[in-house]
Amino acid sequence: MVFAPLAVAALLVTACTGSQSAGAARSSAAVAGAGVAGGSGCAGQPPVSPLPVWARSGFSPADQAMPHVLGEAGNIVAILWAPRDALHSPPLQDRHNKILWVSRVPVVTADPLVIRATLAGSTRTATVSVPGGPGPSYVDLPAPGCWTLHLSWSGHTDELQLRYVA
Repeated sequence: MVFAPLAVAALLVTACTGSQSAGAARSSAAVAGAGVAGGSGCAGQPPVSPLPVWARSGFSPADQAMPHVLGEAGNIVAILWAPRDALHSPPLQDRHNKILWVSRVPVVTADPLVIRATLAGSTRTATVSVPGGPGPSYVDLPAPGCWTLHLSWSGHTDELQLRYVA
């Protein structure tokens, strides 16, 4: 892992949970076996704090506090809905695992956001494709635990960690 400024490291150390609220395009997950998750970062819920300035478009007030996880390279942020609710695996029947992905870097094509996730301490992996690239999504992963998400979209990449609970 690359060392990041203290603020980014703090976000990664507390990266986890969230769901609910806002329009979304359904993503599909394909489970496969291989790889082992690296790093830490799923100690609890992510902080509920103002979003990075570049990710505030459409929010009112602009400095509204939201639970979010910033990518390790700072190229993307995962904004999680319903801070009191965790991301669940399997997903709850009455709530979705909603994540709004906001890219810091310009997106010039509508290539999908491809998420290659690896469950910490296992060889379990999953791939999720969000049509149209960063934006609203449902991200369902096949098992509870700390997942490292390797993200790629329109020639860009980043990585972050999210926790799913049973």
